[in-house]
Amino acid sequence: MPTYDLDITKPQRAEKKGGWGCAFGGWAVFLLVAAAALFIGYRVWFYYQKIKTGQLVDLPQFENRLTSVSNGGAAASAASSARTDVELDTAASQGPADAKLVVVEFADFQCPYSKEEALVVRSLMQKYGDKVRFEYRDYPLSEIHPYAMQSAVAARCAQEQGKFWAYHDKLFVNQPSLSDQMLTQYAAEVGMDTKQFEHCFTSQLYRPKVEADRATAQRLGITGTPTFFFNGSRVDGAVPIDVFENLIQKMIK
Repeated sequence: MPTYDLDITKPQRAEKKGGWGCAFGGWAVFLLVAAAALFIGYRVWFYYQKIKTGQLVDLPQFENRLTSVSNGGAAASAASSARTDVELDTAASQGPADAKLVVVEFADFQCPYSKEEALVVRSLMQKYGDKVRFEYRDYPLSEIHPYAMQSAVAARCAQEQGKFWAYHDKLFVNQPSLSDQMLTQYAAEVGMDTKQFEHCFTSQLYRPKVEADRATAQRLGITGTPTFFFNGSRVDGAVPIDVFENLIQKMIK
């Protein structure tokens, strides 16, 4: 049998030394958590104040999460005013028309950042859809995304059958597989009448609506996707869910 040194003074000394180490580590964790909470709180307060005063335009914090294209400088005059009233259209929406907060998103079905933000938006729609109006608007960046326009037209055909949001989710989940054949297959997978869909899609029935949304985006000075308007105040880029939700909570009070 092996023998062990059970001198109780040794564990006591070790525990005392370790105890100080644990105490220091505990305080370090506490301070880190407190600092993170303060930073997030400040960030949310900062963004909220910017939105409240209509100054929230082209924030560099989010612009690295924005798929952008050049519009030849046509946006300069539109972007000179931070707050812009975005008129309501026949685009897909959820939430009451008289909601205290209206969130309008301009997105592109082939944009990876729009895909990233789709999960955020859909989660918040589930949570706040009876208090906040969410509206999806098309801004296909055809210069860099060859199937963005076709996908947007197809999604309008889905809207015709009351399947827009299911189709919206299907397109983003399966990005970048967005060929004409796949767009028709996804229509069947979400339960659409495929003959009605194919007629709508091949005739490009809703392309003028998509083109109108794109023209609106360019008039507003939008250069990339996703771009949001919170009651008319603009945020460029994919917004982190903590910031997004805290802004909603503050703006619907």
